[in-house]
Amino acid sequence: MMTPGREWSVLLIGAGGLGCAAALALVQVGVTRLGLADGDRLALSNLHRQILYRADEIGTPKVDRAAARLEAIAPTLRVERHEQRLEERERIAAVASGYAVTIDASDNFATRFAANDAALMGGFPLIHGAATGFRGQLMTILPGRSACLRCLFTAPPPANTPTCQGEGVLGPLVGEVGWLMGMEAIKLLGGTGEPLHNRMLTIDALTGKRRTLPVPRNPDCPCATP
Repeated sequence: MMTPGREWSVLLIGAGGLGCAAALALVQVGVTRLGLADGDRLALSNLHRQILYRADEIGTPKVDRAAARLEAIAPTLRVERHEQRLEERERIAAVASGYAVTIDASDNFATRFAANDAALMGGFPLIHGAATGFRGQLMTILPGRSACLRCLFTAPPPANTPTCQGEGVLGPLVGEVGWLMGMEAIKLLGGTGEPLHNRMLTIDALTGKRRTLPVPRNPDCPCATP
């Protein structure tokens, strides 16, 4: 799958359910350098959806356990550990500048919007994905060429908006969205297929329905500014 002699590098923000699935998808097609950014330690409640970890690793840093598991699968892979929560636009942009593609697999609205704004500021491709309850979504943001999250939502939703902590997270759905995020990165890295830019894929796990919704660029959005 990978072009010989070419380095494929991806920054993964979040080593939770989405991040675990996306990381496995990436290393199995030949990504050679993977940045893992997560400041959390493994908890018992993570295990039903975060498939890189084991019960005897509870309390250990996720980035360390994930890196060890991924390197065992792909011995030529170089994993760069960023044991921190990337939550600020400037910090995300600084770390992401060293990678070809960034995947936002975070679990909160503030980080998702910070990653979106960092991509616009730094000019790097960003893959957004989320899963809450039985609903999942993903889209690819190409600064200067496509719509971004703020074209859909001008700001993060109110604090009382349902989250994965409140509605729960369905392990199989998280896995599906994570794999698809990895596939989006593969398309960008390989220059093939049709990435999900200017459109969002939504998944309803209860009905099995998938929809691809057009997301036009908003002329009043920062991403539309030359």
